Amino acid sequence: MKRVVITGVGGFIGRALAESYMDSGVSVFGVSSPTGGAAPAGLADLIRLRLPDRALRGKLAEWRPDLVFHCAGCALPARSLSDPSSDFVSAVPAIQEILEGLRLKAPGAHLVMLSSAAVYGQPENLPVAESDPIKPLSPYGYHKRMAELLCEEYSAIYGLATTCARVFSAYGPGLQKQIVWDAICKLRDPDNAVFFGTGAETRDFIHIDDLVPALRQLGSRSVVVNHLPCNVASGQETRIDEVVMEVAAALGVEAGRWRFSGESGPGVPSCWRADIERLRKFGFSPQIRFADGVRQTVANAVMQPVSSR
Repeated sequence: MKRVVITGVGGFIGRALAESYMDSGVSVFGVSSPTGGAAPAGLADLIRLRLPDRALRGKLAEWRPDLVFHCAGCALPARSLSDPSSDFVSAVPAIQEILEGLRLKAPGAHLVMLSSAAVYGQPENLPVAESDPIKPLSPYGYHKRMAELLCEEYSAIYGLATTCARVFSAYGPGLQKQIVWDAICKLRDPDNAVFFGTGAETRDFIHIDDLVPALRQLGSRSVVVNHLPCNVASGQETRIDEVVMEVAAALGVEAGRWRFSGESGPGVPSCWRADIERLRKFGFSPQIRFADGVRQTVANAVMQPVSSR
């Protein structure tokens, strides 16, 4: 059985990924920041540190992983515009330390780094494929690209197997940020709800119950080339005003009681839809309809105590 290490194991994606592997009987070793979320029960081991930290090297030598998922780091493109230094540290030195630790202590491990669609910026054509131009619009996008290049470097020079999963708009129960969660919060007072943009902007959403199998399939790939970027998305384009409508319907809010500001800011692309043919070749096919995923997410949020939101 594989021995899997997951950084950011207390986060939205890291936790779901860890639970999925543990349910399959795989030994999972977790890395989380001292202030990170609660780690799932049943981990083979857990270390709390803030990356980059050389203490990780000793744990990699001890754990002897077959597979490492790097899910830790900031995932707030808007915040990166006002605090690019913090975003850089959470992205670039962190992945370099992981790569160096693997080079020295676990060179046979396969690393799957969670990158982002933000590396593309505003695509020239849709759907956007892995071979399309890389033109980030935010420090977050640039830093993710720098992290990808480090993975490519360690693969080309030292032979490490690396996969960069360019995750598009993930959502699902437990994620308390981004547009689905924002809509849930704002539509509690729909007459005063104002949403950014025009509503005509689009995103490619992937539910956590699709995202985890996709990442697992990438993690289990037979490594033909040592480095591989891969879009991770549903391959479907959804307008933001449709997202708000779906959330409103799930909450029982009458249509038209909110508005869009019409304002757009820097670092925010207008439209995204991923070409997922490369991911499909690994056996992935999205299973969760967006409307069903929104209803599930809303139901989970409604069940939570107000103080926890």
